[in-house]
Amino acid sequence: MLFLTALLPILGVFIFLFFFKQTTLRAGIFSYVLTILITLLYPGFHLAPEHIILSSIKGILIAFIAAYVLFFGIFLFHLMNSIGGIQSIASSISQATNDRILQVMTLVIGLSPLLESTSGFGIAFMVVTPIFVALGFAPRKAILLGLISLLAVPWGALATGTVIGGELVRTPLRNLGVGTAIISIPVFLYFLVVAVLIAGGVDALKSKWKEIILLSAIFSIAIVFFNAFVSVELAGVLSSLITTGIGFLLMKLKKSKSIDSYDNTVINISLWKAVSPYIILTIFIFLTRLFPPFREFLLSYGVISLPSLSFSMALLYSPGFWLFVTCLLAIFIFKIPKNFITQSLKKTIIHWVPFIISTSAFIGISEIMAEAGMTTLLANVSAAIFGTSFFLISPFIGAIGGFLTGSNTGSNAMFIKLQTQTALQVGVSDEVISFAQNASSSHATMASPARVALGTTLCGIKSQENILLKKISLIVLGAILLIIFVLMCWIYWMG
Repeated sequence: MLFLTALLPILGVFIFLFFFKQTTLRAGIFSYVLTILITLLYPGFHLAPEHIILSSIKGILIAFIAAYVLFFGIFLFHLMNSIGGIQSIASSISQATNDRILQVMTLVIGLSPLLESTSGFGIAFMVVTPIFVALGFAPRKAILLGLISLLAVPWGALATGTVIGGELVRTPLRNLGVGTAIISIPVFLYFLVVAVLIAGGVDALKSKWKEIILLSAIFSIAIVFFNAFVSVELAGVLSSLITTGIGFLLMKLKKSKSIDSYDNTVINISLWKAVSPYIILTIFIFLTRLFPPFREFLLSYGVISLPSLSFSMALLYSPGFWLFVTCLLAIFIFKIPKNFITQSLKKTIIHWVPFIISTSAFIGISEIMAEAGMTTLLANVSAAIFGTSFFLISPFIGAIGGFLTGSNTGSNAMFIKLQTQTALQVGVSDEVISFAQNASSSHATMASPARVALGTTLCGIKSQENILLKKISLIVLGAILLIIFVLMCWIYWMG
């Protein structure tokens, strides 16, 4: 009975999402209320009201770390989209060659990861899916390609989900970033192979195998390198910029131009000008991470410090501040009209408010469960049931979180503490398990029912939602099995 009660907050998310058909936002709020009721009414997990309040405040503060970055990431996207910057980049890809498979690969492992790394929230999916339709793909294929292109979610919105995961379990951010990247290497190749199969079948796979290996290898090597030696927050941006550049180079070597593959009648921005805000953002964060005097200055001023809650945040050092500066520069560079700025701000708030509420709820659930001893009990029982074989189911737990919430941040908030505590109980490296949690939850977000529903709405094929959900779920299952294989090898190698 005690175990089932401890499991209720997690089961509540399932019940509210799939039985009562609630949104992720409502499921998070209802499950948060359920968790509070358990700690108030059930003697085995009783908490005083002040402890519940403190845990909830801590959840809000941790959520703010992600929300600060995400707000300006989404705002930058809407600013660029309002003046045709995103369409300009897409048009440049489509006009560079009439080779649709090469276009698909550049979009899947180049442009989409770039947009996701700077904006997050699955916005890249909403951008590239209509592009795939414009390139001539049927809506069902376009949606699948758009979902698969969300392969850089661990570094979405400048790695906010990964940052939150590291904060929750006190794992060094660099370690979590590098570990997630290494575990994801075969997954990147797998997703690119699947994308080519969807776009052109086995014949396309046979003809483009060299390009597939080249682009996936460049992206993988770059993202491991940048996580290890530059910045976890910048890893997705830099890797996707490099991979997009290689994609353009391959198109140029093909010397096969396309004029009509994409409607660019409203595009009058050069490619370099369109990507300039992302380059500026990269330079800013480079300086903050690699120039010690500047870094120390930013870490010394504008710091929110709450020792009683074990919380500290340097506002000027955060990528959120530099996204804000980049937004201001983009407004100046492109001379964006006031009404465009206002519209972009309104759209940003519409996307951002549900995120901050739902994420605060999920992290609040996690903090209250930990304070009440629920997480410890679940970890002990899981350890007793699975023993050292726990690492075989750990990626599935992470994937369930990503599937349910459609968010790496939400999944880490729900499960990363449980995962690492169970790992310690069974004698498996808790750090390696945190890598698996972060990677599996991120890659499973592409199969989130809410995201699939959004795709079918965008493309006007709501009747095919269940078919697409099954297909993308099978694709994600393949990725999770790959993660388990890498995890087995890693743990075996570590002894």
